Amino acid sequence: MSNIFNFSRFGRLFIKHTVEHYKSYLMSLGVLIGVLALGLGFYTYIVDDQPMNMAVQSGLFAIVLMLAGTMFTSNIFAEMGDKRKAVPALTLPASHFEKFLVAWLYSYVIFQIVFLAAFPAIMGLILNTRRWPMRFEVFNPLHVAGVGWILLLFAMMHGVAICGAIFFKKLHFIKTAFVFFIGLMALTLVNKPVMETMLGINITAAIPFAQVNFFEGHTFYSILPLKAMDVFFYSLTSGLALILWAAAYLRLTEKQV
Repeated sequence: MSNIFNFSRFGRLFIKHTVEHYKSYLMSLGVLIGVLALGLGFYTYIVDDQPMNMAVQSGLFAIVLMLAGTMFTSNIFAEMGDKRKAVPALTLPASHFEKFLVAWLYSYVIFQIVFLAAFPAIMGLILNTRRWPMRFEVFNPLHVAGVGWILLLFAMMHGVAICGAIFFKKLHFIKTAFVFFIGLMALTLVNKPVMETMLGINITAAIPFAQVNFFEGHTFYSILPLKAMDVFFYSLTSGLALILWAAAYLRLTEKQV
């Protein structure tokens, strides 16, 4: 077991990684805060004369989390995908699991903690810099419905970003995004004819794992998944995240330097 994980060795590796990268991580945090402040400020003062409602705030939270989180993850794990950068990373006196775990903790756990604290703080700061004629709410991840589902989706996207960073040798983020969106597009295109074959009707739109829209005569119908299916979707997303993390780790153990 000590060959795979040793707490003392892992602690030293975590400290070493922190000392070597804390400046770049703090710079990344500064960039994230600056982009959030500029984007939210532009929306608040230029785009809309009303405070952002909770749906808009939640949408921005999800978009920025996915984009910033996957970029940060891809950057951290890039050392293990690029052969030139992988040599010093993989020859450290620590197991592959410990190296993987350090990067995973920073890109998944620590990033989410920082983001969950930074986003509401900046949102509240920006919204409170103007006087509004009506009351408004500030995004709070503890009280907003759907945040758990967003974080679960981020876990899956985090797995995708790790796999891309380890599997691709160069341009990790761009190649990963390209493959992901091509796959998503293919799934969307295939989903409609498959659903039409299964249901035996002409469908106007079929969103994978979401809803099916169609006309019966002049009446429009929209079929949504049952609420009981939420457990299935949560399990599926969690399972995909675990599979992607495991696949990335196994690929890492095969790296030769």
